Formats: sequence, C-alpha cells, structure tokens
Amino acid sequence: MDDRDQTESVITIDRNSQVATLNAAGVTAVGFHDPMAALDAIEDDSRVRVLVTRVDFGAGKLNGVALTRMVKSKRPDVQILFLALPENREHTEGVGDFLPMPVDPFLLVDTIGRLLTATDRAPRR
Repeated sequence: MDDRDQTESVITIDRNSQVATLNAAGVTAVGFHDPMAALDAIEDDSRVRVLVTRVDFGAGKLNGVALTRMVKSKRPDVQILFLALPENREHTEGVGDFLPMPVDPFLLVDTIGRLLTATDRAPRR
C-alpha cells in the first residue's frame, strides 16, 4: 500500500462489491481476500481507519472476531464494521459495529461515513 494516495481509509475483506460501492461514494477502499494480508496492510499503513470484515471466513482461516482483536491490539484507533447474518450479531457485540447481510449499499456508505467521522475526532497513533 506504499504508493497509494494519502486518503487511504477503509480496508474490506472478501467483498469486491463493497469496495466498488465505497469507491463510488468517494471513500477510498481496498479489498483483501486473505485476512492476514489485511492485517499486515493495517499494521503497515496508518491511513487505514476502518476495517470492514465478516464474522467467519471459512474453514482453516482466522475468524473475523479474532482478526479484529489482533487489529485492535496494534491499532486501537481503527474502527470495526462487521457484515454478517443476523444470527451472528451476538459474536460482534462489544467488538465493533454490525450490519446484517445482505447489506444495503446505502446503509454501508452511511455507516462507513459515521465511522470515519468518529476517527476524525479520535487521537491518531
């Protein structure tokens, strides 16, 4: 992520449509399919302000809640948004914001805007 412009702000995992939706709304977003690659990018780039993740990535992969805890241990300033089926909401309580799937694109953009505004007020590392 070294050569990207200075407005880098959102990392999303496994949903190219989310990246396209956010970019179309004027939010700079980058997508990753691998949660560990996303973690590396967040650790390496202080411009990342929001992580959009699922609760589960499938067998043999780190789950979204564990990923979030890893992110928060190194970058407590990063805001978290989970996208998951409503029955998985309980796993995200106290960890980050939640939107039920399927995700309404307008609600996604609105929620990301609110989270970015919250990071504008928070002290940066």
